[in-house]
Amino acid sequence: MDIIQSYNKYLSDINDDRQAERENEEFHASSAGSCYRKQMYSFFGYETKGLDGKSLRLLRLGTIVHEDLEKAMSKIQDDNPQRDIYIEEKVSIPELNVVGTFDLGERRHNVFDIYDYKTVAAYKWTTKFGRKDNRVKTTDRNYKLQLGTYGLAVSQNPKIEKVNLFLIWYNKNTSMMREQLVNRSYIEEAKEYWEDTNDILDEFGEEFHLADELEPSVGYGTPFEDWECRYCSYSDVCPTPIKYR
Repeated sequence: MDIIQSYNKYLSDINDDRQAERENEEFHASSAGSCYRKQMYSFFGYETKGLDGKSLRLLRLGTIVHEDLEKAMSKIQDDNPQRDIYIEEKVSIPELNVVGTFDLGERRHNVFDIYDYKTVAAYKWTTKFGRKDNRVKTTDRNYKLQLGTYGLAVSQNPKIEKVNLFLIWYNKNTSMMREQLVNRSYIEEAKEYWEDTNDILDEFGEEFHLADELEPSVGYGTPFEDWECRYCSYSDVCPTPIKYR
């Protein structure tokens, strides 16, 4: 019996179903900070390349941790009905064509706390929490912009005067966990990022490949690290991926 192949097929089917549920002609908060070209491929429904077995299994581990945290928070919600807790809450910013779902939120009068869970492997953990000479400042930029996008959506409520942003990190190799407070400045940065993305959409539409802003470089709105191209779902169709360093 080919157990490994069967398990990979099972995970591939789950991933395909998840991708099928994503709406085209919308941007997704989880992709905040990605290069503009990738955003356009997703918006216009370009076909993504399949994931290999290892990637599918790692993705599944992250999903399992998310599901466990969701169940744990649901218990807190059930045991404390007086607390205004939101789990897997859908949000949208219609004027920016952005939709998303944050993992956990809690409203305290006019203050709203947003939490997003991130499961990472040992290397990513080291670049974030390891020795100072191993840390990489840009390693969590996309995650912070994603969180800032959720904050932007929540702050549309005029009754919310302050939004706090938190990342909950989980090391898949050691099961260590850390909570990180994220600067609220990422709310404004996320707004600027999505405005720039929509400017390209409005100007070029499906001819987005003609936009000079989409040429890969190490900068804002373009592949920030070489791995973004290496692991991009659209690397098979992208004509000018960044050169791997």
